[in-house]
Amino acid sequence: MSFLDKYVVNNDVVLLPNKAMFIKSLNALVIADLHLGIEYAMALKGIYLPAYQFNEIMGIINNYLDLYQPSELIIVGDLKHEFGQKTWQEHKETIRLLENIKDRGIHFVLVRGNHDNFIKGVFERNNVDFRDPIYVAGQYLFIHGHKPLPENVDLSKIRYVIMGHEHPAILLRDDVGGREKFPSFLLGSLPGNNDIGLIVLPALSPVASGVEVNLVDPNEFLSPILRNADIDSFYAIPSLQTGLLNPVRISDLKSLV
Repeated sequence: MSFLDKYVVNNDVVLLPNKAMFIKSLNALVIADLHLGIEYAMALKGIYLPAYQFNEIMGIINNYLDLYQPSELIIVGDLKHEFGQKTWQEHKETIRLLENIKDRGIHFVLVRGNHDNFIKGVFERNNVDFRDPIYVAGQYLFIHGHKPLPENVDLSKIRYVIMGHEHPAILLRDDVGGREKFPSFLLGSLPGNNDIGLIVLPALSPVASGVEVNLVDPNEFLSPILRNADIDSFYAIPSLQTGLLNPVRISDLKSLV
C-alpha cells in the first residue's frame, strides 16, 4: 500500500486524509459522526479520557474550510454523542462549532443521526439547516444510515448515497502478529440498485471506535443499509492523518487478519 494525498471518485467526490470529503459540484465539505461530548459521557460510565477531541476536530474542519473555501458544510449525522438530554460539554462544544461556522458565512446542514436528540432548539437559534431523515443536493443523497432509506424517496436522479453511522474501519495484521485498526471510507453499490454508488464515511471523532468491516459478520453491522449490502465487493480506503491508502477490496482484506 502507498500513500495518496486524496482520492477522487467520478471526478467530483474528493476523499481526504483525516476522514473528510469534498464534493466539487456542490462546493461542500462533508463529514460524519463527530460525537461531541463523548469524553464526558464516557466518564459517567467510569472511563476517563482527556477532553482533547474537540480541538482536534475543529483543527481538521478549519483546515479544510481554509483550503477549499466551501459554501456548504454537511454533517451526515451524530454531531453530538449522548442519546438523552445534552450534557454541558456537548452544549459548549456545539455552540463553539456553530459560532465558528456562522462567522464564516457557510450554509450548515446537519442530517439527523440517532444521537442528535434534545438539541433542535440550539440548531434553530443558530440557523442550522436540520434535515430528517435525508438531504438531497444535486445527484447526491445524504442519510445518516441508522435507518433504511425511506420507501417513497425518489432515486431517479441520484448517483450516490452518502452515509455515516457505521464508523467503518479495517483491521490489518503485520508480519510479527501485531494488529492495527484504520478508519476507512467504504465504496460500493447501494443494495438493490447497482446504478447508484454508496459511500460510507469514517467517523471524524478520534475517540469513537470503528467497526472492523473485514472482520465483523455483515449481519452484525449497525446500519440496515449495510446489512443488506454485498460488503465483500466494497472497497476500503483507509484515511489517516498523513494521507490515504490505496483502495483495497474487502474480500481481499479478510485474508489479512
